[in-house]
Amino acid sequence: MESKRLEITERALNLFCQFGIKSVSMDDMARELGMSKKTLYQLIDDKNKLVEATLEMAIEKDAELMSIFKREDLNAIEHYFEFKKVMEPHIGQYKPTMMYDLKKYYPGLLNSFKERQKKFVIEAYTANLKQGKREGNYHDDINEDIIARILLTHHLFTFDESVGVFTNADLNNLEFYSEIYKYHFRGICTEKGLKEVERLFCENDEKQK
Repeated sequence: MESKRLEITERALNLFCQFGIKSVSMDDMARELGMSKKTLYQLIDDKNKLVEATLEMAIEKDAELMSIFKREDLNAIEHYFEFKKVMEPHIGQYKPTMMYDLKKYYPGLLNSFKERQKKFVIEAYTANLKQGKREGNYHDDINEDIIARILLTHHLFTFDESVGVFTNADLNNLEFYSEIYKYHFRGICTEKGLKEVERLFCENDEKQK
């Protein structure tokens, strides 16, 4: 039964991300899953519980993704390269509808989500910054506490179209992300770190052309 709940939650998360929460009914979910509405309600109490479950799954996925920045088998620059490889297939699929619906109809759940997200995002970026300083890839005089919080702000607001700074077209453009990386690395990297950036990012971009 638990595996079936996970399947429903995974499917719901995909549908909510694609179409928004409000426009996806429990009837839609039942049809998508090929089951009766009665069977669906035997597994999930109601739509509110389903939204809670999808946010829980989303936070777990986000935390797993950010754990890349704590890996000690990679250097600090390689963390970003691995992160970029994981994220690239999803660029072009960004849709802000679910975020709009969460803000309007589920603000309490969204605030809780953001508080939990804030904790593991700061931990991940702090770990990366400390490792980069130990390796000599980052300047040793940067304040990792301040930089980690700046990166959190970027994480939370750059990718939220409703803030009104970047458009949906920006967020679906590969070049947009390249500019973000350039800005970040040129601010914190030593000469050694910039050579590693050149090796991983610039040489790889040339191979893909």
